[in-house]
Amino acid sequence: MLKFINSAVSFVLLAALALCAVPLVGFWGRSLHWSFDMASHFVLPSVIAACALSVLAGLLLRAWTGAGALALAITASLSVSPWTTQPRATAGTPVPTFKVLQFNVWYRNGDVARVIETVRRSDADLVVLLEAVPPLREQLSGLSALYPHRLACPDTEPCDIVVLSRVPLAARGVQRTNDVFRSPIMTLRATLAGCPITVHAVHLARPFPFNAPQAQLSQARDVARIVSEGPGVRLVVGDFNAAPWGRTMQAIISPARLQLLPGAGGTWPVTLPRQMRIPIDHLAAGEGLSFLKREVLPRAGSDHAPVLATIGVTDASRCVGD
Repeated sequence: MLKFINSAVSFVLLAALALCAVPLVGFWGRSLHWSFDMASHFVLPSVIAACALSVLAGLLLRAWTGAGALALAITASLSVSPWTTQPRATAGTPVPTFKVLQFNVWYRNGDVARVIETVRRSDADLVVLLEAVPPLREQLSGLSALYPHRLACPDTEPCDIVVLSRVPLAARGVQRTNDVFRSPIMTLRATLAGCPITVHAVHLARPFPFNAPQAQLSQARDVARIVSEGPGVRLVVGDFNAAPWGRTMQAIISPARLQLLPGAGGTWPVTLPRQMRIPIDHLAAGEGLSFLKREVLPRAGSDHAPVLATIGVTDASRCVGD
């Protein structure tokens, strides 16, 4: 009987170790097939799970299994470190900076007061809100003194983006992805830290199994095309429903020549500890801008956490007007 129990424990631990390895395998094979790419989204939860498994295996005197789990956690953590390490502040002469808050407020958010308080405390110059449905928009009037400039999609269109700003905004219209989901891409111009910037606010469709496996990748290519056509300095902000290292985000930032905001802590779902969440809310900047800091703010009634970015204008020569 004791032998059977020992065998069963060993089998369960090895099965758990194999399960923890699936996201890492997906990460390294994400360019081969969409299923690998989808598995790679769960690398951060697998790191925590592998660490816990290592401790459990040690307590059960399964040294090799514990060592394997620890090695897996370290390898997975190092693999995604380019996307989870805080951006480094630029050395030398201080540069003009501004802050942008990105927040999917959730269409079912029942605590708009916390949303308003989060926006106030962020001290952001530009605020991009997603899933800001018409009933919720009406309650944002309390921010009008702090953010006198506002752009929103017409209520007649299926678009949930609202942009609040301390500086004047110039609308450039709302384009849509060329698929059945017709996801919105709102484009506007704003002068931030003395630099005229073309801002694209984006909300992509959810991944498989909620939609077709290649739906997001098709939308990403549309976003890259639209962003590439934008003039001057560019900033892309939104909920992409995709991990930063996955094919969806790479299909945007590579063709459009953007840098992605890195940093620790995921944004969804907020019910999990920060280090186990998946980072699916992103900012990406074009030439002329550099990310200086990323902060994942506390939950505020949504299933997403807000992201606050501090951005520096590091090449003013690229700041050109219309």
